[in-house]
Amino acid sequence: MDNNETFERLYNELDELLRNKYHLDMNASGVYFHESNVDPQTAGNLHVLRELRNYIVHEKRPNTLNACTVTNDSILYLQKMIDKVKKPKRAIDVCVPKEQVLFATLTTTIQPLMAKMLERNISHVPVLDANGLVYGVFSGATMFACIASQDAITVQKTTIMKQFNDFLPIQKHIGERYWFIAKNAPIEEVIALFGKTMKDGKKLKMLFVTENGKSEERILGLITPWNILDDDVVAM
Repeated sequence: MDNNETFERLYNELDELLRNKYHLDMNASGVYFHESNVDPQTAGNLHVLRELRNYIVHEKRPNTLNACTVTNDSILYLQKMIDKVKKPKRAIDVCVPKEQVLFATLTTTIQPLMAKMLERNISHVPVLDANGLVYGVFSGATMFACIASQDAITVQKTTIMKQFNDFLPIQKHIGERYWFIAKNAPIEEVIALFGKTMKDGKKLKMLFVTENGKSEERILGLITPWNILDDDVVAM
C-alpha cells in the first residue's frame, strides 16, 4: 500500500471518528466540522488535509496524471490526530500535579516564598486555607494592589502571608481571573477558557483542577497557558 492509499484510509478513519464524536450525519464531513473547534494552526492543517484528500480521490479517474504523492509527515499527522480522538486528553492529563505545585498558606513567610518563586520561575502561587482549600493566589498583582493601597505593607523577614489577607482572594486580583475545572473536562474546554477575555477585561491566568470543578474541593493540580502550548496538547 503506497502513501496515497494509506492517507486515504487514515483520513476516512479520522472523518468517521469525528462524525461520531460530534453526532453528525453520515454525509457530513467530520474533519470540516472539527476545524471550527480547534486552534487556528490545527484548523489550517486540517484544511490542507481535506484539500489533499479531495485531490487524491479525484486523481483516481482514468487517464488522470498522478501528480501528487502524500508525504510521510502527512501520514504521521493523521495517525497522531486519530490517536488523540480515540484517547482524548482531559484537564487532569495536562495539569501540573499537586505534588509539583508550589503552595503557600496564611502562615507562610513571604521572603523565602518569593525566593522560591524566583528560583522556580513561578509568578503565581495558590494560597490554601487550614482545610487545604484554595483561599487565594499570591502574585505580582497581589504586591501591586498592596503597594497601591493606603495600607501598604513593608515586607520584612517576619512578614507572613496573612498580612496580605485583603488582596489574596481570587476575585480581588486586578486583571487576573482564576477558575475551577473538573478533572475530566475535555482539553477543548480548557483551551477555549484560556482563549476568552471577559467583559471586565480580565484574562484567565490559572485553572484549579478538582474532582468536580468545585471551589470547596481540594486541588488535584493546576493548569496555566504554558501547559497547553505544547503541540501534543493543542493539536486536537
